[in-house]
This record gives sequence, C-alpha cells and structure tokens, in this order.
Amino acid sequence: MPAQQTIVETTEYRLVLVLPKSRKILAINGVNGYRLPSIGVLQWTRPAQELREAIHTAWKLHVLILDFLHGSPICGVAEILIPGQPTDLEAVLLEQLQIAELSEQQRTQIESILAGDSQASGPFSRIGWIDESITWLETETGRKLSSKRDIEQYNAGGEFALVRFHMEDDSGYWLKATGEPNAHELSVTTLLSKLCGRYLPELISSKPEWNAWLMSGEAVCVTEMPTTPFQLFTLLEDAVEGMAKLQIETQSHNLDLLDAGAFDQGLQVFKEHATELFDYLEEAMSLQTSTKAPRLEKKRIQRLRVVFEEVCQRVEDLAIADTIVHGDMNRGNILTDGGHCQFIDWSEAYLGNPLITLQHLLLLNKAENSEIRYFINLLLKQRYLDIWAAGRDPDPLDKGFVYMPILAVASTLYGRGDWLHSPQRNDPRRQSYARSLARHMDRATREPRLLEALCQ
Repeated sequence: MPAQQTIVETTEYRLVLVLPKSRKILAINGVNGYRLPSIGVLQWTRPAQELREAIHTAWKLHVLILDFLHGSPICGVAEILIPGQPTDLEAVLLEQLQIAELSEQQRTQIESILAGDSQASGPFSRIGWIDESITWLETETGRKLSSKRDIEQYNAGGEFALVRFHMEDDSGYWLKATGEPNAHELSVTTLLSKLCGRYLPELISSKPEWNAWLMSGEAVCVTEMPTTPFQLFTLLEDAVEGMAKLQIETQSHNLDLLDAGAFDQGLQVFKEHATELFDYLEEAMSLQTSTKAPRLEKKRIQRLRVVFEEVCQRVEDLAIADTIVHGDMNRGNILTDGGHCQFIDWSEAYLGNPLITLQHLLLLNKAENSEIRYFINLLLKQRYLDIWAAGRDPDPLDKGFVYMPILAVASTLYGRGDWLHSPQRNDPRRQSYARSLARHMDRATREPRLLEALCQ
C-alpha cells in the first residue's frame, strides 16, 4: 500500500528587494523585460521570519521586511541590510519592471515606500527605520549592535514590528510596535511593567510617535513544551507561580487596567452578553457542513446557556477579585530565564477572573498519560493556591477551580466582544472556531465534579 502523501501548503510572495541608497530594485532580466523574483514559504508560520530566511537561503541576502502588499500574489517589500547583489539579479528602477508584475495599487504603494512617505505606509514601511532604531537602542543602553546580520525579525508591516537585536557584549533586546487594533498594547505593557515588572521583560524605553518600545531580551521564548513529565511540570509550575504573583499585583487596579486598554471580561459582562453569545453558537452550529464532529442541537446549546449563567452566578458569589487575564496564553508568550517565567504579548489583556488564565496554562499540559496529566494539574492548582494564600483566603479560589473550564471557554469565545456587532461574526473561520469552543463547553458541563458542585 503506498504511503500517504503529506500536502505542504505554501504562500507565494513576489519580492521587491530594495537597495536603500539608490532606491533601485533587484529584478530578473527575462525575455520580455524585467520581472520580480518570487519565493514560496510555508503557511501558518510567521511570514516575516520565514521570508527573510528563504531570501537568505536563495540569494545570501540579509534583508528586513518592510511590508506586505495585498494582491495575487502577495508582494513582500524588503530593504537590503548588507550591501551585495546576486549575479542573477540586476538593479533597476521601479518603472523598468514589466507592467504585469504589480497591480496598480501595489505599484502606488511601492512608490510611496521608495519616496519615504510614512504617512501613506506607516513608520515601519520606511526605508532606513531600522538604522534609526539601532541609534535609539544604542543611545538608551550604551551598548553597540553586533551586526545587522544578527538582527532577527518576527513581525512586519506599516505600523507593526517585532525585532530582536544582538549586541557586541552578547546581550539582547527586543523592539516591538503595534498599530490598530492593538495600539493599546504599549499602554498595557507600560502599566504592567510598573505594577509587576519582574514578570515582564524589562521595559527600557518607548517611542510614542511609533507606538514602539524597547525591552530586554535575556529571557528565552518557550519554543517547544517539554515531553518528559518532570520537565513539563517544572516549566508549568514556574509559569503558574509567575502568573499568580503577577495577577496578585494587579488587584485593586481595575480602573487603571481598563484605562490602559484592557478589555472588560467581568462576570457582569458575561452575564449581559450570554444571550448574544449562545444565539451566535446556535447560528454557527446551524451552518456546520462537516460531519467530522457532531453538531450540537439547539436544545443542547440552550442547556449550555443555562449552565453557563448558573456558573457565572456561583463564581460571582465567591467574590473572587478581578485581575489581569492573559487572553493569548500560548507557549510562545512565555519566556524563561533561569527558572523565572515572564509573559509577553498583552494585546489580548482582559480584566476578569484570574482562574481563566490558570485554566489556559493547564491546557499547555499535554502529558500523554492521562493519569500523569491529571496529577500534574492537581499539583499546579495547589501551587497556585499556595501563592494566593499568602495574606488572603484561598478558599474562594479553591471552590472556583471546578468552574474554570467553563469560564475559560467563555473568555476565549467572547474575547474583546467587539466582533459580536461587526462583519467579523460572519467569518467562516470564526464560526468554525466557535463550534469547536461550544463542543469544549459541552464536554466541560458533563464533568461529574461540576455537576456535583451545581447540585449543592
């Protein structure tokens, strides 16, 4: 029987490789005139990071991605950081390219980038912005960049940037910038750095005109979860401990967090929007065409709503103080530094029940053996309680554990809440994800411990 072939999906990018001094573009001299080189990268990866690596592999060029221009194919604009020109590419003016190489809109956008018009394209589409950033970094830290060759780039776009710099003394720093709809991340990060800075990378400096900030880069991102139970437990224990302490420091700062841009996910908000959320789940489930997973019937979704509203009331009665909630708790947003965890990417910062984030941390426990997974989660919950028990009654949290899975699903489903009244609600991907979350909630409501708690 022949082996099943794995289908690898890639996205093609047409490349505008810009020489910064001459503002010329590297192109292929074809039979019918100059055309742009192109390259494919894997889907569902960081396009800026993957594209830079692919360009270096193909032409030995060190580049910085400036922007992605929509079209078919997508156009990736990059600044060449280190002088050099492959033998199979020639430096030409934009107007020398074949007309068919770019759409009219793409050509206009590239003209703006080459002209340095940041108003049209954003600060991080400008040629030379990386040099300004290096000057800013070296001035703030008193340290020198090792080389432009060592710059790592993870995100790119007119108003977005995520870059890591390596310095001559082997230290490292991050530059991050966000635009709409995540422009609030700077203010949230600044506030959290003041309240609980030990659990975020050190905030070095900010540049309001770019909505950008510099952070220390000594901690290492968790790229893969450990596979051995002990190592997995050790990492998650550090993360649970760090998150508990971070959340404790944010208590009584509700108004400050909301003013900084955190989104309200208080129990009252959940209760007020329960009808809308479960009506949406009914709608999304009615649109299911796949038979791979069972469709939840309207009657069952209505029952889920009843359970959810009861859970909200039970948790409200426990009077657990709201804290910061990290709404995107994946391994990539956990940093480790000698057993001490830090947390990044606060664009999905919520104000709500602290147990929501604990549940999302527990979901990172992928131990294959179910008994070991259950035992690790018990230990992590106890560690979380021990941290909270210092100076406060841990009993409400202990009683709230049983409701965590329901609250965590609701938090993920509701998110910022703005999508409920926008065209986003009709996005097939959102509808598919909502159906998946509904099934998670359905399973959670069948747990004997929850049913027992609701009967008391």
